[in-house]
Amino acid sequence: MLAIPIDKQSATTISKLYGNAPYFALVDEDLSVIVIDNIECGNGPKIAPFLKSIDVTATVFYHMGEGVYNSFVNNEIAVYSADKKPYTLDELYEDMKHSRLQKLDGDNYRNLLDPGSAASCQCGCNHG
Repeated sequence: MLAIPIDKQSATTISKLYGNAPYFALVDEDLSVIVIDNIECGNGPKIAPFLKSIDVTATVFYHMGEGVYNSFVNNEIAVYSADKKPYTLDELYEDMKHSRLQKLDGDNYRNLLDPGSAASCQCGCNHG
């Protein structure tokens, strides 16, 4: 299952936020979408264990800091970059399914991560 951060329950596009996104759209293989509250909103590194507990296997971001990314690595959840494009949920899922999104790994993650400018960032990165 793919977790996509969104700004509103009715949103159809990815949020520019990650750790501070209030909701996640969960997209399964049948393209069924369920929207859930981000119960760890504002607690970036705690999001990965929360998503793992509900069987999320991958996520995609617009902005993400290194501390949050490391938590996903530690929880064995794949992380993909949206390359700062305002993707719709359907476009993201299709691009991931057809290997058109870049998956982060030990060699490329530093170049692809971007914590953005969230004033309440608690991911442990050094962007400040």
